[in-house]
Parts: sequence; structure tokens; C-alpha cells
Amino acid sequence: MAEKTDKAYEMIKQGILNGRISSKQPISVGSLSSELGVSRTPVREALQKLQTEGFVQIFPNQGVIVRELTSTEATQMYELRIALEGYLLRRSISLFSKGDIAFLRELLERQREAMENNDPFAFMRYDNEQHLFIHKVYYNPFIYDVLNRMADRIYYGGVQALKMPGRMRATLEEHELLIEAIEAGDTDKAIQALEIHFNRGLTSTISSFDQA
Repeated sequence: MAEKTDKAYEMIKQGILNGRISSKQPISVGSLSSELGVSRTPVREALQKLQTEGFVQIFPNQGVIVRELTSTEATQMYELRIALEGYLLRRSISLFSKGDIAFLRELLERQREAMENNDPFAFMRYDNEQHLFIHKVYYNPFIYDVLNRMADRIYYGGVQALKMPGRMRATLEEHELLIEAIEAGDTDKAIQALEIHFNRGLTSTISSFDQA
């Protein structure tokens, strides 16, 4: 049963993250069970876990809705990211190798391709990958665990923000400035670039709620 629950959990969560399961209308346990090819019990257990993680809200005898981020949650999430990622960046700035910089630039080019294809989902995957890679350069397993557990919620909120006009291009430019500062070993500029990136990301995320 655990294996079926895990399968249902991953499939439902991916459906939410890639936009296939929308917040626009409620979904039923029965329809999910039929779609996934498993019984209702593992679907219910998967949804309970997703509710605990903040992805869905369950209404007994009515259905399930995908839960959007609130302005308060987005603000608190970005505040935590600025504090933790800023600390990691200060500790890691002298540790980046030429290979690390090359990898970050490769991810940047993949983001550029996603932008040109108008694909916010791929764009945000590479965005998350860049940030998580930076976290690994100065690896603190406790901080990494916190940020990694937030990654899916960050992804979901980020996709909403990227739907705002011009946000993908602005994000790309912000990442370029951050990588340039890291390559130059300039801690102050790197922290400044990170904070600008997060503050603008938060503004766009909150603005996207009004457009939903």
C-alpha cells in the first residue's frame, strides 16, 4: 500500500506543479483514482500528505482543491530564503570553481531557451536547479534540507510569478548579475543581486495573485 500511496503522491504533486491539475476547479478522489489507476485509499493518503505540505485543501464529501499560496506565505517564504541563501552565499563566494561557474552559465542558457519557448515550467525548473546548486557549494545539510523541502512550493509560486509580463526576462537578467558577481568574487554585489532578485520575485508573485 505504501508504494501505491507514494506513486499517487508523486503523480498528483507533479500534476499540480506542471499545471495539469488546476486550482480553478475542485477535483474528486474518484476521478483521481480512475486517472492514476489505483484504489481510492492510496489517493486519499496521498492527498492527506499534500494537504499537510500546503498543496491542497480537502473538503469532506465535496472534493479537493489545489491551494494557492497566500501573500503572507509568499512573504514569509522569501524572507526565509533571503536569510538562509544570503548566509550560504557569503560563506561560499570564495569556493566557486571555474567548473561551477560554467555549470551555472549552462543552466542560464537553458533558462534563456525556456524563455524563448515561453515555457515557465521549464524556466522555473532551471531556476530552482541554479539556486540548489549554489546551496551545495557551501554545504550545510540542515539549511539545505530546509530549502530543499521548500523547493516545490517555491517552484509553484515562481511559475505563477513568471506569468507576469516581462518577468521571465527580468529573472534571467537578475541571474546573470548574480553569476557575474559570484565569478568576480564580489560578496557585496552578489548579496545585493540576490536580494534584488528575491524582492522582485516576491512582488511579482503577489501581483500574480491579483491576475488569477
